[in-house]
This record gives sequence, C-alpha cells and structure tokens, in this order.
Amino acid sequence: MNTSALPSAVLDAMHNLTLAYRRQMRAALHAQALPLTANELKVLLYVGHHPLCTHKDLVAHTGTDKAQLARLLQQMETHGWLERVPHPQDKRSRCLRLSAQGAEAFTGLRNHRSSLGAQMLAGWSMSEQQQLLDLLRQMHSQLAALPLPQGEGDSLAHDPSYNPPHLHD
Repeated sequence: MNTSALPSAVLDAMHNLTLAYRRQMRAALHAQALPLTANELKVLLYVGHHPLCTHKDLVAHTGTDKAQLARLLQQMETHGWLERVPHPQDKRSRCLRLSAQGAEAFTGLRNHRSSLGAQMLAGWSMSEQQQLLDLLRQMHSQLAALPLPQGEGDSLAHDPSYNPPHLHD
C-alpha cells in the first residue's frame, strides 16, 4: 500500500472496528432484553464506571448538549436505570448512581464488554496491548487538539466548554 493511502486505510479500519464493536454491544442489549438506546448505554456504562458522577461529568464525557442530556437522564431515572442522590461535598448539587436495575444491567454489559475485549486481544502480548492503547491515546490527543471546522449549525464548534470523550483504561 502506498503511503498516501495509509491514513485512509487506518481510518477505515478504525471505523470498521467501531461498527463491529457497536454491533456486538447492541446484540448484548438484545440478549439481555435491555430497552436502551445507544446514548442510554453510553450513560449507563459511564455511571457504572464512575459512581456519583455529575451531570457536568457526563456532558464532558459524551459531548452531548446539556439540555438534551438532562432529558435523557430524566428518562433513564423514570425508567429505573439511574438515581439522583445528594453530592457528598456540595449539598446543592446532585450526583448520579445506578439503581438496582441499572446495576444489574451494568454488570451484564460490563462482563460482556470485558469478554469481548479479551477475545479481540487474544494472542496479543501485554506489551502489544499497551502499545495499542498508547497509540490510540496519542491519536485521540492529536485529534482533540485540532481546531474544529467552523460551520453553520455546528454547536460543538462554537462551544468552548466541549470536551471530547476520553479513552478509558
């Protein structure tokens, strides 16, 4: 492959990997009979990994509009996936945690995700896995540092508080 085509091939491979991963996670949702959307799944996994996170934490992680995320959280709370509890240090603020139903769903999804990751990396040495993680983090940092194109209706390009999702360990 010539060097000018390599960046596109890398992006295509990342896109295909993302699609395959999302397909697997959707299948896990269906297998567990969980009526969650992709955004609800993202929130459930984040809150499960970050108990007592705040609305602001989720906005930073997802890049979702504050009002849209507030509606999503309200809906998830109404359906019994999340609970809002007083913030331990700031009584004026509320934190999010999984309800019993949400914790049960999170456990099944976390186990599936862990198994999926192990299968994807089967046969890779620890140093190869660490190298991949380092390269992905480097790519994320470089992409996050780029200025966003300014366009009509691009709310993220005009929002200085937008913080793109982070790669997690």
